[in-house]
Amino acid sequence: MPQASDNVDSAITDEFGLIARLSEVGDSATVKNPDSVLTGIGDDTAVVSTPSGQMLMTTDAIVDGIHFRSADERWYDIGWKCAVSNLSDIAAMGGVPDHALVTLGVPSGASEQTYVEFYSGMNEAFEKFGGQVVGGDVVSSPTMFVNIALTGHPSLDSDGNPAWLQRSEAKLGDLVCVTGPLGSSAGGLEVLLSGETNPSGQILVDRHFRPTPRISLGGELIAAGVRCAMDISDGLVGDLEKLAKKSEVGITIEMANIPLAGELIFMVGTSAIELAMSGGEDYELAFTASESVFENIPEEIKSKIAVVGKVTSDNLVGGKVIVIDEHGDEYEPIRRSWDHLNGR
Repeated sequence: MPQASDNVDSAITDEFGLIARLSEVGDSATVKNPDSVLTGIGDDTAVVSTPSGQMLMTTDAIVDGIHFRSADERWYDIGWKCAVSNLSDIAAMGGVPDHALVTLGVPSGASEQTYVEFYSGMNEAFEKFGGQVVGGDVVSSPTMFVNIALTGHPSLDSDGNPAWLQRSEAKLGDLVCVTGPLGSSAGGLEVLLSGETNPSGQILVDRHFRPTPRISLGGELIAAGVRCAMDISDGLVGDLEKLAKKSEVGITIEMANIPLAGELIFMVGTSAIELAMSGGEDYELAFTASESVFENIPEEIKSKIAVVGKVTSDNLVGGKVIVIDEHGDEYEPIRRSWDHLNGR
């Protein structure tokens, strides 16, 4: 009688479980040159060593109907945002963007002008924040998609040595900080779907389509001595959970300290805090730093940073993030993070 296989097939249940499983398959023990991988799967970019120095490597894809709506016909803005989603990964490592490869999935009957506008927006973002498209591929696809692979290089620390930010470097007692107001992109999407046209709503829509990657700020954090960060692409709470897991720490967030834009409060009222905690695509940086390192951050930058919490425990396998409300009670957000495979 045949014996049952030990390798029982199981369904994919979530994005981050799949990433963890695939990282096991590509573990350094199974590759020919593991010493060249300085930071592998699990951070915002990989960091590899080459004969000419260290290189940052990231990739991100957008798909019609999932990440954007072709019916909006905002191709210039969509091109900008596609570039920014990759640039923000480089920013999250404190790096400097270099070169991009772009793969286009082109549906039958697509307009050439669509892609001209898309590339114009994408190239403007690279021109403004760094990086350059140097090649790619075009394939036929039933659904429009775009994938960008972007390389970069590390910034230099205060001693002139290459350094980068990682999710695994949070320490007990660190302050947990964010670089700007949160929830505006998610608020912009809600306004877009509702058809609202007032000025505050349009500001949020613009923030949804035209976010800013914190490239220069990432380098400033490196120079100040910060070593732990990630970008906020899937929501503050869920993204900090990833950081806490990598660092094996517990994080406590003070809900009252999370920065919110005035336009967001005006448009959605009390729902603003939920969008800030779980909305995603703000592309601000979340980082941790000891109080002494925080004091090293230049004042003109520090004035834009909000301290939203603290690393309250260490040696915590799996990590943990809790949110405390204005009464000092633990609060459970309605939704903690965007999961690409669950669509929620």
